[in-house]
Amino acid sequence: MKKRNRIVLLAVATVLFGASSSTALAHGGEDHGGEATHSPTVATAPRASAQTEEFELVAVLEGKELTITLDRFATNEPVADAQIEVDSGALKAVATQIAPGVYSIPGDGFAAPGKYPLAISVVAGESADLLTAMLDLAPPVTGVEHSHVTSGWGIWGAAGALLLAGGGLLAMRRRHRPRNLR
Repeated sequence: MKKRNRIVLLAVATVLFGASSSTALAHGGEDHGGEATHSPTVATAPRASAQTEEFELVAVLEGKELTITLDRFATNEPVADAQIEVDSGALKAVATQIAPGVYSIPGDGFAAPGKYPLAISVVAGESADLLTAMLDLAPPVTGVEHSHVTSGWGIWGAAGALLLAGGGLLAMRRRHRPRNLR
C-alpha cells in the first residue's frame, strides 16, 4: 500500500509539473534582449488633484467636460453650492454644480496633449481657498501591440505526462498482483 501511495503522489507531481511548466514555453517573433520593460497601462481619464487644509479637489477630463469633485479635507464630506472658478491659460470658466460636491466646466480648452496648470478658486460659505493642480494630457498611444498566443504544447505535454503516469501506475499494479496458477 505504501508503494501505491508513492506512485499516486509521483503521478500527481508529474501532472502538476507538466501543467505549471507549460506557461514557460518559448514563442517567436519577439526580442527579449536589452529592451527596457514596460509596465502595463490602464486607460484612465486624465486627472488632476489638489488639497489644502480646508478642501480636497479632484478634476477629471471626460470627453469634452472637466468634472470637479470637491470635498472637505478633514471629513471627506462633499461641498455643495460652492462657487468654483477655473483658470488655465486662455481658459477661464465658472463651474456649474451637477450634484452635491460635483461640478462641471466645458473642457474644450484641453483638446491638445500637454500639461495644463490649473488655478482653481473655491468659495463655500465662509471658507475660501485657492488650489493649484496640473492636468497632464498624454498623447494617444499608437502602434503598441503585444500578444502572447498560448499554443497547445502545454496542454499536450500535461496530457502526455498524465498518460505516462497512468501507464506506470497500471504496470506497477499488474506487476505486484498475485497470479492464479491453474
